Amino acid sequence: MWQGAWHILIYELRKTRWGFLGSLLLALYMAIVLGFLYRFNEMDVSAGEYWAIDFVFLTTLPCLGFVLSRSSMSCWRNDTYSEKLAEWRTMPITVPQIIWGRMLQIAVMLFPLQIIFFLIQYFLVDGLREAISPGAYLLYGLFWFLYSLGMAATYAIWEYGFTGKTYMIVCVLYCIMYMLISTLLSFNGFSIVNSVLTGFENGEWWYLLVGLLVSMTGIAISYVCLKHRLETRSF
Repeated sequence: MWQGAWHILIYELRKTRWGFLGSLLLALYMAIVLGFLYRFNEMDVSAGEYWAIDFVFLTTLPCLGFVLSRSSMSCWRNDTYSEKLAEWRTMPITVPQIIWGRMLQIAVMLFPLQIIFFLIQYFLVDGLREAISPGAYLLYGLFWFLYSLGMAATYAIWEYGFTGKTYMIVCVLYCIMYMLISTLLSFNGFSIVNSVLTGFENGEWWYLLVGLLVSMTGIAISYVCLKHRLETRSF
């Protein structure tokens, strides 16, 4: 199974190498913009200053696991993912190989792009280097990687399991959900980004367990749902 998933990963990476460049540019843009806008100050959290930062982190970071290409942007009109899967299902490729190939691609995309993102953040965000040690910041980045991996895995359910139109609609619903979460937490004087950051600096390593739980749960749900969906879906 893993050999087949690895072959799918290599094939997809070669096919979408220019799309990786698009995702890299997105990561650079978001990191630089947030680097100048985000100022680390614990006192501002109670004033509701960080709802937008939370929203951008929750929304954008999982998206770095996906290729930003012409075909991905046109899935509403052309339903490119369904066409690709219909072709693959005529080949000697098993459903688990397709699923794990996609999970591997998400992880391989996320890892380097988030390293770049958080490195830029570390040097650009005002007050960040003074507020957190390099070791704690490494764990902070790992937390967001695990979160992103779990959430991106759930996107794959809609990406591979349904039509392009359904996938895009669900992505909008995800954004609305993130907006509601960020706003409600902000009204109650809580910021996810700042709380996790200060938590690691204060030695609260259990945040990593939360990230690991999100990651494992998202991947498990994605695998079960996609396996059932792809085995029963009519192309």
